[in-house]
Amino acid sequence: MILCGTAWPIGLTPAAPQVDFPLRCISHTLPGEIAADVALGKIDAVEIWPQGPSGAQPGHFNFLRFLDWYRYLNCGYRLPAVGGTDKMGAYMPVGTNRAYAYIGQQEFTFTNWAKAVRSGNTFVTSGPLLLFQADGHAPGQEINLGAGGGTIEVHASAQSFVPFHRLEIVLNGRVVASRDAASETREMTLTEKIHVPGPGWLAARCSSQLGPVTSWEFMVQAHTSPVYLIVPRQELFSPATAAYMLALIDGSQVFVENLAIRPDPERLAATRKVLDDARAVLHRRLHEHNVPH
Repeated sequence: MILCGTAWPIGLTPAAPQVDFPLRCISHTLPGEIAADVALGKIDAVEIWPQGPSGAQPGHFNFLRFLDWYRYLNCGYRLPAVGGTDKMGAYMPVGTNRAYAYIGQQEFTFTNWAKAVRSGNTFVTSGPLLLFQADGHAPGQEINLGAGGGTIEVHASAQSFVPFHRLEIVLNGRVVASRDAASETREMTLTEKIHVPGPGWLAARCSSQLGPVTSWEFMVQAHTSPVYLIVPRQELFSPATAAYMLALIDGSQVFVENLAIRPDPERLAATRKVLDDARAVLHRRLHEHNVPH
């Protein structure tokens, strides 16, 4: 079973028969519960879709789904990107938002596809086909750097039936290289050498100035999962993100205790335990990094 598009992260799903999930994915619908499940390592991938805020201009990634994903990545949580159409009516074409996962020479089965997603070699798109490598490493793979970081050659290529305008390389959530089309294009490549000062992640993304393309205001965009950058004795960690996650978890606790419909005692205890365990993990990480809190 795959849980892309559901409103229930794994840790807080309603009571259901026990299933051995080959892939555990979340969508950005319950941020406090998501933060708890991410902190506890319960999530294999995160569902991303290019629906901007109402009235947003096409061609940017400055909205919550991407920003929260970047926050989690910057705190050391490895979360590949996936996507699904969420087709609830004729107004939404099948495949409007989708994910591609590279399975190599393996047989095309759901199990092998789920393994590929979990390994991180994916990209999510509402149109463009986007490929990315960093020093020859595909998304999901690691690059080991020296104590002072290093320089990495990145290569991204995009093709799209719908014209697009911009191709970017992102390091730890910030654009570090880009290429713009003079007007519009259906194909673009970008090769650059990027200085990396420490641990982190690299990914590619592309976007069009056209759109939105559905009644849900989907932008024309694509984004790869990250290549991870490893530096000896340096853990990728963001105190600001840890504090943000704790605030989300505390908000969920307030909802559970004061506003939510009271479930049966066993389910309530399980819900409280997920939130308490996640809070403990984040506090421990803050202590390990000598961050006052």
